[in-house]
Amino acid sequence: MLTPKMAQLCGWKENGKYDLVVVGAGPSGIGAAIAAARKGLKVALVEGYGFPGGVATKSCVPLYFGFGVDGKQSTAGLSEEFIRRMDEIGAASLILNNGCAMPEFKKINGRPLTAKVQLHPETVKLMHRRMLDEAGVECIFYAQMVDAVVEDEKIIALLVNFLEGPGLIYADYFIDATGDGLMIQAAGAPVRKYAPEDGMHKSMFFFVGGVTPFDHEYNCRLYKEAFEAGRLPDKVWNHFGYSVQLNPGVVQIAVCYGEGDSLNSRDMSRMDLEMRENVYAVLDFLKKEMPGFSQCYLLETASHIGVRMAQGIVGRETFTAEMVEKGMATDEPIVLTSRSYGAHGNGAKKTFNAAWSRHLPGFSAVPMGCMIPPSLSNALAAGRCISSDPHVVGTFRMMNTCMTMGEAAGLMTWLAAGKHEDLRWLPYARLRPELDRAGFILKE
Repeated sequence: MLTPKMAQLCGWKENGKYDLVVVGAGPSGIGAAIAAARKGLKVALVEGYGFPGGVATKSCVPLYFGFGVDGKQSTAGLSEEFIRRMDEIGAASLILNNGCAMPEFKKINGRPLTAKVQLHPETVKLMHRRMLDEAGVECIFYAQMVDAVVEDEKIIALLVNFLEGPGLIYADYFIDATGDGLMIQAAGAPVRKYAPEDGMHKSMFFFVGGVTPFDHEYNCRLYKEAFEAGRLPDKVWNHFGYSVQLNPGVVQIAVCYGEGDSLNSRDMSRMDLEMRENVYAVLDFLKKEMPGFSQCYLLETASHIGVRMAQGIVGRETFTAEMVEKGMATDEPIVLTSRSYGAHGNGAKKTFNAAWSRHLPGFSAVPMGCMIPPSLSNALAAGRCISSDPHVVGTFRMMNTCMTMGEAAGLMTWLAAGKHEDLRWLPYARLRPELDRAGFILKE
């Protein structure tokens, strides 16, 4: 955390001034930036990569989970608009089964979004960028947030490492959509780092081409037999995780995992190498033993390890397992979630889900207070880094849920900006009509 005097002494120059700065161009950051910009705020979206999309694009996971709970659609607003626009150009399809195996290969049209949605990965980048540009968001990509300048419980500016050198971006309000609460942490507010036993392993997703038709159940059985016989490398899933893509002959493989600290550069570097080595070992297995994959070839590996959770902010309110158990246990909902939760187990080769995983019917809802850091007057968090017990991160970390939280955060900053209000005291009664107008689904 920097003080204004420290920033002045270092000689960093102003490199932009905005009503709102959003850090992180994953689904939550995209939702926040578009929502605020459409209301007329001058918005900048800061992202280290050269494109938006987050895990969907940089980690090769163009599969949107979490739209449906018990056959009912659970999120709408910008998250639905994005899918509908992808569908219009033939870049989206509902998944046929409860797993992540096979798309319908036909347009969704006006049907409710009650299942997983397979998307075309490159089109995800372009569609997100189109929506951001149409809204008037200034996308500042290839730029890494380094620190925050704070005075009197208020973020004044962010120190950003641009390609042209370090500089300060000033704003009235800030939203942390980094996935890990990194902006809130830089501002000196408390965060909650999740213990390894409560967290989830990291994954390396990759695409293969040249795949011919195969029998899903038969291949899953073959994989399980090979796993139990020890013919697969260490640190792979105990079931065949894959997703047929919209391009013919292309399949996403999701079996390699790593264990370590995703907030440590050296640990991430170690895991990255281990998992890339595993990709080639798995590819060799697929060619030798799996029908349909004998002529497959590697198309692309993720440019960034898939991280499911690492840490979150400590908010005015915390989303707990008890709240999930009780269902709709809040008077201030910002997004509906499922009540099933768990984790992709760490250090347990024979299990995929943690022992404490629960599968419950119906909806729960994330409270508004989970996005609000009590020690900062002009900042919010959105996405997987909101204030939560680690065990229930799995209920809201999905892309559509994160985009909906981001949209809510963008609307909150717009409401506060009109009167330069403290975000900590924004009444939910003022927010709720805006959520309803935006098409949020907030009732079972």
